[in-house]
Amino acid sequence: MDFSALPQWATIAIAAGIAAFIGTMIGSRFGRGRERADGSSAGASVTVVETPTGNENQAFQRFQELLREKGIGAKEQDTRLREFAAEYAALRRKLQDLRPSDSSRAEMARRALDCLEAGELAESINLASELGRAESEEGLTLRDRAQQLLTVGAAAKVIAADLKMVLMEPADASELYRQASEELPPSAEDKRAEILNKYGTACYQAGDHDEAVKAFTRGLRMLEKTLGLEHPDIATSLNNLALIHYSKGRLDQAEPLYRRALMIDEKVFGYDHPSVATDLNNLALLYKKQGNLAAAEPLLKRALKEKTFDPGHPSLVTGLKNYAALLRSLNRGDEAKAYESRAASLPPSLTDTAG
Repeated sequence: MDFSALPQWATIAIAAGIAAFIGTMIGSRFGRGRERADGSSAGASVTVVETPTGNENQAFQRFQELLREKGIGAKEQDTRLREFAAEYAALRRKLQDLRPSDSSRAEMARRALDCLEAGELAESINLASELGRAESEEGLTLRDRAQQLLTVGAAAKVIAADLKMVLMEPADASELYRQASEELPPSAEDKRAEILNKYGTACYQAGDHDEAVKAFTRGLRMLEKTLGLEHPDIATSLNNLALIHYSKGRLDQAEPLYRRALMIDEKVFGYDHPSVATDLNNLALLYKKQGNLAAAEPLLKRALKEKTFDPGHPSLVTGLKNYAALLRSLNRGDEAKAYESRAASLPPSLTDTAG
């Protein structure tokens, strides 16, 4: 083979490799000559040195031809050949390590490696591209099928969990919600956030408050990414998370969550909306529990704008009773009677009195 076209550094490397190979062969013969009768060797073990093969030289020669065809000068050729030497070793190893899904594609990978070593670079590229297309096409089909199965499976589990909640079996429901949230495809983050809120509610009702906090927090972070920071669903998640902290007596953690939910609902719905009234009641009851009655009173009073509710709305009845209870705590019993009378004159509340 003609090595005159290669740069000096490549020629020296090849010569050194050949010398090492010859030395190895001589050492091997000498070692065999000293074998004992039992077949064992009396000499030290021989290390085989990997040397450039003829095919590898063909790859370098072909690459240099391509550089010349592109009009690359001799100095830059030397630099490019050095870069190719490092890249060639990596590409060769990657082709050897490929594990295609069937024998025909494994043969395609082997041919791509053979072409690389023989310097048939364009054909090696074509074979690798075709292998990638075939594997990806099958993989995408399988992925789409898997996503469909997982989405339907999760939806069915949520239906079963919803029914469990109706039957007041939150522990069983929480396990189904958990499975559904974990099995959804990665692309269904909005749906996962919805399921996590259901999961948090089920955990709360089952008495697992720590897990409920984790679920609500995770769902909240997902909603913030998909919906932004000022969506009404964010306010709902904030209220859910705040309720857990409130019920556990962690009022300092609940307060900023209630306040943020109120700000979102005021911006989205305006000041005369039932969601805003609910937020005002939640925050006011927290202040009352803290003993800050002066801060709670204006919030409860503001929540009683009856134009916000239909007559007899449960939240209106509850709000009237809450405000009356606060007034009695402030030793303003006469004022409290008026609100208690108003609450009694409305249709019966469907919710228990908060406080």
